[in-house]
Amino acid sequence: MDKTWDERAAAGGVYKRPNFPTEFKRQLVEQSFEPGASVALIARSNDINANLLFKWRRHYLAGEYGLPTLPEGAAPNREPQMPPLLPVDIVPETAERAPPMTVDAAPSSENLCEIEFDRARLRIRGNVSSDMLRLLIRELSR
Repeated sequence: MDKTWDERAAAGGVYKRPNFPTEFKRQLVEQSFEPGASVALIARSNDINANLLFKWRRHYLAGEYGLPTLPEGAAPNREPQMPPLLPVDIVPETAERAPPMTVDAAPSSENLCEIEFDRARLRIRGNVSSDMLRLLIRELSR
């Protein structure tokens, strides 16, 4: 029966950091990119720390273990992208009050979307995607 790295270190009395073969790293990384795979379970079943496997994944994607070949349908877990930032103008409150949550698309040569609240007004200029508008509406309706 194979001993874990800790058992081998304890038996010898001196801990030596293991030097895993590149093919072993590559095999575990590719296994971790398969759909439904759990990095934590793969790491645990191979007696390594999950953080080490995540480090190997970054190295793998950088090409340090050869040309990356991910299984079909697999995609590396990437950080979620932040939506693009929009220019915002802060306008002082006017004397007249508009009803809350009215939306007015101003007919002008530039794209402008204006949303008035009880005590604030939000103006968005430029080309705004429908996804961005959905995000704004969802966040503002909280």
